[in-house]
Amino acid sequence: MREEGLNVELLSIRGEIAIRIALAGEIDFFTNAGSALAAAVRGVPVKILAVFQDKPSWDLIAQPNIKSMAQLRGTNVAIMSPEGSLAVVAREILKQNGLDPVKDLNLVVMGGDEVRFPAMKAKAIQATLFNTGTSIKAQKEGFTKLASAGDFANLVQGGLATSDEKIKQNPGKLFKFIRASLKGINFFVSKREPAIKYMMDALRLTDREMAIAIYDIESKLILRQGFSDDKILQTIVDDMKRTTKVQREIKTGDIFDLSFVRKANDELKASGWKP
Repeated sequence: MREEGLNVELLSIRGEIAIRIALAGEIDFFTNAGSALAAAVRGVPVKILAVFQDKPSWDLIAQPNIKSMAQLRGTNVAIMSPEGSLAVVAREILKQNGLDPVKDLNLVVMGGDEVRFPAMKAKAIQATLFNTGTSIKAQKEGFTKLASAGDFANLVQGGLATSDEKIKQNPGKLFKFIRASLKGINFFVSKREPAIKYMMDALRLTDREMAIAIYDIESKLILRQGFSDDKILQTIVDDMKRTTKVQREIKTGDIFDLSFVRKANDELKASGWKP
């Protein structure tokens, strides 16, 4: 960011709140691309400007006594929100394994991993999708991994989004921010040891083995170029339309503006920039 002449403040904000604040003009960008997708499909004036991951890294984790998807019938499976990315992916995994998310089990709305993991330990729920770090912890404690979400669904899990108004106001600053983000992503993927050290510092991890395991899984899913294939993106849009029950025709260009990230890629390649 400094290389691009940007002074950036990083804030931790939930997706639905980030969208409201972005629309009010109080933040320039947000990384909650899944929330941006749901909002844009509904007609909220936001765009996704870069896609850094098009497959979810979550794992479906179940109680130790549950060894198959069929054993989830009649159980409580936790999600974060009724229409969030986690819920969309959970339903897709269940459907592809012959389970009806409405009739065959109970989808229970809970909070993040910090809420759902204790609920698993207390046996209040029988299964849920965990992020990489929590999944590794859970498996070490004897819980069962039933599926990798990336094998069943495409999803914009990592990306950059902003309001339509910000795109009009300052496209120059927006371009610099995206170019800086591309540099960061490529550094993270290419420089394993510094990236692991940064992860440990940023996430306050003391377990290096855990940090390495998270890095080795997550880094393989990252899209260095910052965008995905149009066919994949259209599938993701269509899935969100079904989830939100939106009937109108929606093309990828209505949701994504990837012109900035494509241009930034071309410039970095032409300049010979290396992380």
